[in-house]
Amino acid sequence: MRRRNPLLPLALLGLVLAACSADPINVVVLAARAPGDKCDFSDNTKYVEGGSVDFRPYVSGGFITSTGSYGQVFAWENNLQPVPLTVNGDVVDPGHSNDFVADSVVYEYQYTDPAVTLASELQNIHATIAAGALPDTNTVGASLIQPGASNAIGASTLIDTVPQTVLVTFQIFGKLVAGQPKYTNKVSFPVTVYRSSTVPLDCSAGTGGLVINGGPCGIPGRDQVVSCKSP
Repeated sequence: MRRRNPLLPLALLGLVLAACSADPINVVVLAARAPGDKCDFSDNTKYVEGGSVDFRPYVSGGFITSTGSYGQVFAWENNLQPVPLTVNGDVVDPGHSNDFVADSVVYEYQYTDPAVTLASELQNIHATIAAGALPDTNTVGASLIQPGASNAIGASTLIDTVPQTVLVTFQIFGKLVAGQPKYTNKVSFPVTVYRSSTVPLDCSAGTGGLVINGGPCGIPGRDQVVSCKSP
């Protein structure tokens, strides 16, 4: 089973962006960047509207493991402008007071398997974006499937027969360098989860010299079925 992530222009991207209070949203998370062939998320013209994870177990380094996480890179921007501080005609601060320093992300989940409830989770991070920074050259990462959600999904059984969708909604919190608390808009991103087989895949068991297929990002099961490939 394979799920392809189409590359879409920003205007067609199906992300949900929403402000959550009357406080101005100055730091805005936008489109989900496509990883590209090198998983560097560097092409600011290509985006994805969703992802997938195959929870099938596989053998790596002699141990059985599985992929249960999904990291994604998003473009973001800071609409606040730098305000230089001048003293006696000398610029003592070029305007870093409006730079945003992120320190945490809150994740909320909606899941299609009625037997599984996924609680909200908090992740501590450190990310910065300068005042006036534009989305074509600025990105922020998000670990969309947090440990609690991953454990609950992996322990369930419906994904063995029917792919499920987890809609991840996250929001980034932090402060401006000047000290004012700030947060971004909320962004939602769907991830299809399934388990293509419950039997661990051991690519080294055959005689063909195969290895586990990690795809562009080196992560088996990310946006593809867990499989083997030639070295």
